[in-house]
Amino acid sequence: MDASGEQRIDVRFVLSGQDFALSADVVTERLRHRRPEEIRTHWVEVEGVRFPVKQALEAALGINRTEFTSHAALLQFRRLGLVTSQRTRPAGVPARRPPARKAAQVSVEEAGAAFATLVAFLRQAPLTEGVGALEHALVGVDAQRAEAIGNAAGLTSDLLEAALIVRTNVGRVSDVIHATVIALALPVILEDGETVTERPSLGPGNDPSRLFDLATNRRVAEFKVAVWSGGDVVRKRALVADLVHLAMDGSGRRPELWAVGTEPARFLRTSTSPVGELLGRSSPHLQHRFTHRYGTSAIPLREFTATHARHVELLDITDVVPAVAAALR
Repeated sequence: MDASGEQRIDVRFVLSGQDFALSADVVTERLRHRRPEEIRTHWVEVEGVRFPVKQALEAALGINRTEFTSHAALLQFRRLGLVTSQRTRPAGVPARRPPARKAAQVSVEEAGAAFATLVAFLRQAPLTEGVGALEHALVGVDAQRAEAIGNAAGLTSDLLEAALIVRTNVGRVSDVIHATVIALALPVILEDGETVTERPSLGPGNDPSRLFDLATNRRVAEFKVAVWSGGDVVRKRALVADLVHLAMDGSGRRPELWAVGTEPARFLRTSTSPVGELLGRSSPHLQHRFTHRYGTSAIPLREFTATHARHVELLDITDVVPAVAAALR
């Protein structure tokens, strides 16, 4: 208990697979008779003395400082309410932060630091459980207590800024993966005498001038790089749209549908859902073409795959780009 009778809030977190609990009193006790090392960038102040954050957390936890980053240490000291090299403010005093910068104004180093801060927070405890506990803890509190609880949980302005930076900078990571998978697949799948005849669609979506992700003098192909995880309604709809698109191609080239793992092909071969229903979110033009070609939208998917689309090869990306297989483990 502190002088006000409030229960002291310890922080609990995970580093290198180990569970830890820490309080400001423990940090103070374990640093009291230590000499601070040279400060290069980040520090924490304990009883008026500034220590490098990695030295401080190493002493407080008794683990080697190579097991965590400076930003992971900063996060925990901030949660304890200690003054650090990242600006802190007293409870009840409104924050005066500089205007947020655009993503392009954030350096690569700053983006990396933001990512480290976010990862350190996400690794400290299961997010769903932590949020649930926080929701219960906030019932009946006043403004000052709400701020203390939020800080103890690590939900600070610095964390929000880090999360926003990460979201902005990695928002197109799926596009990078899609483009890289196709680039790595090409040297493996192209046969002797086979050449790419049209500009590949390495980015998201296709356009009227590029109907497929890949078009060669022998094949047309679509690539679905998303890893299925169980709740895959959107991915299933997109996969079916690509299957239909490939099945209706009249160029005479070999149609191929590449996806990650065996689950997408299993879905196409076993689902009894009507194709028209699965195309419900696709373009009206594709839906009209399907109905016009096959006379009805009620064909069960497994029947369509086995008959009208039997010439479309269903292939596994992990067979030609093994690195993608790691996502399935």
